[in-house]
Amino acid sequence: MPINNIFLFESWDIENYYPFSVLHCLWEIRCGAFRLFEKIQHQFPEAIMNFRGRKPHLASFKTRFHYSEQSLQKGGTIIYNASIIPKSSVWSDILEIINNPSIEHPNKLLFSTDGFVFASYLSDIADFDPSAAYLTDFNSDFYQDATRFECSVFDKINYLWDALSHVGHGIRDDYILLKATMKPIEHQKHDGIHLINKSQILVGDNVKIMPTVVLDAESGPIIIGNNVQIMSHATIIGPCFIGDNTIIKIGAKIYENNSFGEFCKVGGEVENSIIQSYSNKQHEGFLGHSYICEWVNLGADTNTSDLKNTYANIKLRLPDKEVDSGRQFVGLMCGDHTKSAINSSFTTGTVAGIFGILVSDNTFPNYIQSFAWGGKKDSLTYKVSKAVEVAEIVMARRNRSLTAEERVLISDEYEKVKK
Repeated sequence: MPINNIFLFESWDIENYYPFSVLHCLWEIRCGAFRLFEKIQHQFPEAIMNFRGRKPHLASFKTRFHYSEQSLQKGGTIIYNASIIPKSSVWSDILEIINNPSIEHPNKLLFSTDGFVFASYLSDIADFDPSAAYLTDFNSDFYQDATRFECSVFDKINYLWDALSHVGHGIRDDYILLKATMKPIEHQKHDGIHLINKSQILVGDNVKIMPTVVLDAESGPIIIGNNVQIMSHATIIGPCFIGDNTIIKIGAKIYENNSFGEFCKVGGEVENSIIQSYSNKQHEGFLGHSYICEWVNLGADTNTSDLKNTYANIKLRLPDKEVDSGRQFVGLMCGDHTKSAINSSFTTGTVAGIFGILVSDNTFPNYIQSFAWGGKKDSLTYKVSKAVEVAEIVMARRNRSLTAEERVLISDEYEKVKK
């Protein structure tokens, strides 16, 4: 039975993904070469995709990605929790069950691991209201007669920093999807560069790689998008993804497990980090085990600590609680449009909100609220009108502008900070 429709929905604990969740939907998290929803689009290109989430955020997503609701197709529908990384192994389990002829009641199926239900399958959506809340509530009466199946262990993103644990696996998974459409570097001519395990390196169109660059795919694939420029003396170790129109600066040291979205500038030393899109970390300085959202600029010699001197688990503060990450390595979780000054130092496990102007003669505190002017606990609040004005200047350089829907979300966050 084919999958004709897919509904992605945000989980109830959306605040756990702060600061990313301030301006983005959960399925926009980048974990590998793709954002989570893009992974599914590549895996099921013929399926109609629909989304369920917070209304103002959903409106912003639809505008930014030029998405409009589409009429559902007849036939099988998957309803999927967007916090579950949609790896190929997850879909293999689901499809094997759906297509098993021995299932006696295929009209409604539930898929779980260790008691957590993460997806459902409906054989025909025509009998149900696609806007009904019960479709995404797997504990509702609607699913009482569903047949339930246990699947293999999945990877779940419970907090934003969890994406860092899975970025390398995500790149390996996405490499398989992209092999059909991208060119292996071994079939192209790039003079004066050094390739290790070149069969695992994919390159898009109009890529410029300067002499003395080292691309080392021995530990995992390297995927280089269209119009990428890699300057001399850069070393890139896989797994690594470099998105369209991104620039890797001279002498960059890119270690394993990194994903850089489109229109980024990356330099210095970077390890196990995700830079969502349209953000710059182009100068010297260390970025490790960090998630950088969009339109961020990290000034020259900005450094992040990602390991405590005691080697203890790192605790991170969110707006409403403190969380033990269970991880020994966590760097900076940085919200959209935040900027750090030169020589900035972020302590281990720092969470910074959106639209911060961060300047300090010492290490920043481990929690920096949105619209912080300075970054200290007693910092002034950046006026939202000025913050938006600067954002428009920055975005215009990439032929982009804030949408009306984004302005609503920005205003909502500003009101929270004022209170």
